[in-house]
Amino acid sequence: MNRSELVKAVAERAGGDEAVARRHVDAVFEAVMDAVSAGERVVVTGFGAFDRSARPARSARNPRTGAAVEVPAALVPTFRFGQTFRNRVAQSPAETASTAEAVAVEAAAVEAAPAAEDAPAPSKKPKKGKKAAASKAAAKKAPEKAPKKGKKAAAADPAPKKKGGKAKAKAKGGK
Repeated sequence: MNRSELVKAVAERAGGDEAVARRHVDAVFEAVMDAVSAGERVVVTGFGAFDRSARPARSARNPRTGAAVEVPAALVPTFRFGQTFRNRVAQSPAETASTAEAVAVEAAAVEAAPAAEDAPAPSKKPKKGKKAAASKAAAKKAPEKAPKKGKKAAAADPAPKKKGGKAKAKAKGGK
């Protein structure tokens, strides 16, 4: 949503003209920016808090050249979300809909449910990439049995361990 869409939404909710809504939205933004730039904290309960914080001077690198660059100290605006805002964003879209819209959505879902049960369920697409290859290999591989203890277990082991490096060369040479 951009500024003009916000103005339209405010005009619809307030039941007024878009020109009036534009003046009100602009006035709110200007008041917040003026207060924060003056060092004040603007708190809108439930929505959040606008504040100004100091960023210290630091040394950075130019990513293109790799040269060191000194970044001066600066005052920057910050925003901290209110709890009501966080809760609203965390809810699913169905939970945030008005009750009339929620009832309409549920009614449409109930009407569409029998048709969905008759239709065959779509199959999942196969995975691609390294993760898919690893999961396929793990699925094909049989679970390993725990090694047995004692001399009989050593005799029952049909394949001796492979030797590597110098031990392999010595075995080939008969040493």
